[in-house]
Amino acid sequence: MTPQHGLFEEPGNRAQYLEYTLKVDLTCDDIKHALNLAVSHISNACIAVAFGSRCWDVICPQWRPAQLSDFTEHVSVKGYVMPANQQDILFWIHGETSGDVMPAIIQVSQAMASIAELTLDLNGYKTPDARIITGFVDGTGNPKGDKRYTAAVVPEGQLGAGGSYVLGQKWTHKLPEFLQLSVPAQEQVMGRTKETNIEMEGAAMPPNSHVARTDIDVNDTPMKMYRRGTPYGNASDYGLYFLAFACEQTRFEHVIDSMLGKDDGVTDAMMDYSNAQTGSYWFMPSQEDLAGLLTA
Repeated sequence: MTPQHGLFEEPGNRAQYLEYTLKVDLTCDDIKHALNLAVSHISNACIAVAFGSRCWDVICPQWRPAQLSDFTEHVSVKGYVMPANQQDILFWIHGETSGDVMPAIIQVSQAMASIAELTLDLNGYKTPDARIITGFVDGTGNPKGDKRYTAAVVPEGQLGAGGSYVLGQKWTHKLPEFLQLSVPAQEQVMGRTKETNIEMEGAAMPPNSHVARTDIDVNDTPMKMYRRGTPYGNASDYGLYFLAFACEQTRFEHVIDSMLGKDDGVTDAMMDYSNAQTGSYWFMPSQEDLAGLLTA
């Protein structure tokens, strides 16, 4: 089975993240017709689509991914909240330029207007050195080569093979507060150096750093995921859209528990300077399964 076009196509310097909630009193045929129009091929743009639990049960009642469930609110031991606003459909559109991406945005928005309400519309971008708004390089720890497939894609022989569990969260940065820190203090928050992008090691790695809280093993299995989010922003609202793909939804849950200090009371220092605004889980079916469920 083949992952959806766009999952591994990089860099995708421009992106758009569109989240939708379905309107009421729709037929399955209404939804499938709109989705077929939305994902029609457009040159130079990738249009990937993923479905929340409620939408999945409507368009594909014959089977469902084994771990797919709604995102639920999480609260850290320090009172930080990862809110849940589970949505029904995610479109992740990306290409090399805004000119490549915009026709796909228009196609999706026009196709979806009759069946769903747009609840999130964010434009994402990448810098040449992959730095986010805080000035740190993002995605250094992402799996490379074939390891991307192992981390991101449900393996053959399992239900939903070729598909991926998906986590999407909008994070806003408390940028003035973060930049008031000295660079060494910023590096302690992140767990890597700012200019040279070198990960701290051993005793030098703060246990509450972002790297320490997210690069974890459970029962000797690394909780690796494949991240494709980007910075987003305008003059009044800026941050990171966190978009990640995994072969198991439980990988997200273990990392979230670690960030929130569920087991040891140590919370991710990054959450002192960033607020989660949204949270949804979806499943992105393989290219073959997507074609099948939209034509069944």
